[in-house]
Amino acid sequence: MKRAALAAACLTLAACQSDAVKHAAPPIKTLASQKQPSQDKLPIIQSEPVAPDPQKALENYRKLLQLSPDADTRAEAEKRIADLQVQVEDNNGNASNGAALKDSIGIYQKLLEDPQGKGNDRVLYQLARAQQNSGDTDKAIVTLQKLEHDYPASPLVADAHFRAGELLYGRNRFDEAEPEYHTVMGFGEGTPFFVTAQYKYGWSLYQQQKYAEDIGVFFTILDHDLPPGELDDPEAALKAVAADKADLARDGLRVSSLSFAALGGGKAINDYFAKNGQPRFYPLVYNALGEQMLDKRRYTDAANAYAAFVDGHPTHPSAPKFQMRVIGAYQDGGFSDLVVREKERYATTYEPAAAYWAGKQPTPEVMTELRHDLEDLGRHYQAKAQQEPATDPTAKRADFVAAAGWYRKVLEIYPQDPKLPEINLLYADALYDGGQTREAAEQYQKTAYSYPNNPKAPEAAYASVQAWQRLGKEVPPQDRPAALHQSVDASVKYADTFPASTQTAPVLTRAAEDLYEIKDLDQAIVLSNRVLAATPPASPELRSQNLGVLADSKFAQGKYAESEAAYTQLLALTPATDANHKLVVEQLAASIYKQGDAARTAGDMRSAAQYFQRVGQVVPDASIRPNADYDAASAYVAIPDWAAAEQSLEGFRSRYPANPLTADVDKKLALAYQKDNKPAQAAAAYQRVAQRSTESIDTRREASWLSATLYDQAQQPQLAAGAYESYLRTYPQPLDRSVQARNRLTEMALASGDQARYTALLHDAVSADDMAGATRTDSSKLAAAQASLELGRAAAQQARAVSINLPIAKTLPERKKATEAAVQALDRAANYGFADTTTAATYEIGNVYHDFALALTNSERPAKLKGDELEQYSLLLEEQAEPFDEQAIKAHEANLQRVAQGLWNPSIRKSVDALAQLSPAQYGKHEQREERYESLH
Repeated sequence: MKRAALAAACLTLAACQSDAVKHAAPPIKTLASQKQPSQDKLPIIQSEPVAPDPQKALENYRKLLQLSPDADTRAEAEKRIADLQVQVEDNNGNASNGAALKDSIGIYQKLLEDPQGKGNDRVLYQLARAQQNSGDTDKAIVTLQKLEHDYPASPLVADAHFRAGELLYGRNRFDEAEPEYHTVMGFGEGTPFFVTAQYKYGWSLYQQQKYAEDIGVFFTILDHDLPPGELDDPEAALKAVAADKADLARDGLRVSSLSFAALGGGKAINDYFAKNGQPRFYPLVYNALGEQMLDKRRYTDAANAYAAFVDGHPTHPSAPKFQMRVIGAYQDGGFSDLVVREKERYATTYEPAAAYWAGKQPTPEVMTELRHDLEDLGRHYQAKAQQEPATDPTAKRADFVAAAGWYRKVLEIYPQDPKLPEINLLYADALYDGGQTREAAEQYQKTAYSYPNNPKAPEAAYASVQAWQRLGKEVPPQDRPAALHQSVDASVKYADTFPASTQTAPVLTRAAEDLYEIKDLDQAIVLSNRVLAATPPASPELRSQNLGVLADSKFAQGKYAESEAAYTQLLALTPATDANHKLVVEQLAASIYKQGDAARTAGDMRSAAQYFQRVGQVVPDASIRPNADYDAASAYVAIPDWAAAEQSLEGFRSRYPANPLTADVDKKLALAYQKDNKPAQAAAAYQRVAQRSTESIDTRREASWLSATLYDQAQQPQLAAGAYESYLRTYPQPLDRSVQARNRLTEMALASGDQARYTALLHDAVSADDMAGATRTDSSKLAAAQASLELGRAAAQQARAVSINLPIAKTLPERKKATEAAVQALDRAANYGFADTTTAATYEIGNVYHDFALALTNSERPAKLKGDELEQYSLLLEEQAEPFDEQAIKAHEANLQRVAQGLWNPSIRKSVDALAQLSPAQYGKHEQREERYESLH
């Protein structure tokens, strides 16, 4: 019965379609978003297709006029003639000589002579359209304004205001266009012209130089169209804007920045925000102004725009980025002094110890820029000092000291920087040239001996000797011996480190002389005793005694390489039966270990690891070996060298299974395998940690979780599933983690086709949330909601599988029961309150009701029914099905109502489509209006 009524309604609409088109206001063409709104005549889209033979229609109307009809009929016929002529001309692009339009204008004007004429508002609208198409824009404006004035309640009035505004704007009559657009906006966002009117309203204000006012308009547009939340990345924000709004949003930023430029640039932005408050996307405003200025090569203004952000928001996370843009703008403009000034500001404001960070860790981006700026500043002041004349020693020294200060920051802030040897040498040079001789000597020594494989080490080591020599001449006489001791030490170290250097002999000679001068004879003897290396060698006994003294002395002085060499030689001379043999072994092991410890302290972890391993290689029975092996593995972890760490740690587990350090070895081994992209091995190691009762509950829980996720990562589903199951059994709390585990098990069950397990896990997710009590979280609720939705969909599918067959008295209750179960399950999913699951469940509920209606309508008919009886039976079924379709409509309408709440998602979209199918008379037209609305954007 309902379908029969719909068919009749469709026939009625078809019968009156031409009349409906006749009275419709002609729609406006989509306004293309562009950097400057077009000032040409407002384009109008082609009218609806005319009749197949418009000339025949015109001829018929003219013949009707010849029959001298009554006044109403004549007026209607004349309107249709005029409309057809305008419509035909419109569809032809107004390409004729204008006679038809002129004739239509005359007809409309004649019709308007009767002030009480029916539909005069529409006649005025059509007259303005004809006037515009004939090129008489000013008359069209006047006509539209008459419509606005005389017929304020007309359904065409919003269109008239908008069209008048467009025509006035095209005539550069911006002050008159402004109120027209504003009036359109007063009709609210429901009018299809609202968005474009708002946009053009802002432009009309801008064209009148009402910059403070147009900024507010464009900010409103941006706030509406940009993604939610505070925004600081222009490209990301604009990419997130809907495609049909992207150009408007980009243009809004552009025009507001032009307005701020006109008001005074970056300072104007800060002043505006101080007065009016700042929008959530305020970083984009500064950025847009800066880019505008850069495009115009106004580099100082661009820098000021970016600096305004920093001044106005000094603690903002993007402040360093804007300061970088300040530097970049001055660099682009070639203002080298300003670049230096702004780099100094950046380095001072954003170094890790600066107040800006408030104890937080600086970002990698800032650290990278800071590193670059610090070296640039150091080299700048060093070069400046080198170029300054010797006649100004104070300025020269000050610039060297400034350079040293910037280099020092590089060394302090970036201890692992690969260029540290080069920077350290530059730092020492700047200190030396700046008159800070002692500090220079120390830094030359550091450069020479703290960086392995440094090609500048010999140069730095020799410079350290020279620096100590100069210091000996600069200090007061009472301090000279100490300075010369430093020079001697540097000389000896130089000779030991670079024995093949051509400077070795002179350095040692000078060192011996200095020792003699300060009467440090013991040290002089030490240097003389280097004859131990001479030939012929001394007796074994004497060598053992001297080697023992030398080894113990070097060990006490911390010269472990030398003590190792001495102990090695001593061990070769000490038989295993000697009572001192064990002591020599332990001391040799300690010497090697200490070198590793020193390398570790210096940050050279690879050398440290090699030293620690050498303990076992050289003296495998030393009591310190387990500690050395453990420290070697730890050093490889710190490098990191995962392969070496794995080998060392596995070796330790094999050699010392009962050692107390084995527990920590497993943790390091798990980390090494994890970092080395060996998730299966890492998972096994974490599993051992998780099973160790001596570990804390937090450690075991985290290890258990990592074991599961790493087995998962290793694509070992059986082990992963077992680990997840174990985690769930042992650690049901915290709930969010168990939700993740259960979700993953659910995915695995679904992927493996284990439907029973999949369904059981969905029920578990719901139960876990139900029983969570005070520990219930948003994650558990969301998981329960999604699980309920899937269970509801499964129930809906089961309901669809129940056909309504004869005998209907049996199958209908079964289908109804299954349908009610599905609705109940989907209701539960909807009641969790998550927008996506609620709208999806609501859409599925509508489908369940509609499916029931279809099943009832299409159910099996009794074979004995024929003719009218069969038709009556079918009508009865349709009547029985109708309430269920109404329930379906209510469900989909519930989704549709959520649009007013700011929601829009695929489920709502599908509900809209479903409503168009279920109730075309009510909702089928909305689609047309929606398309028209969308065409304006």
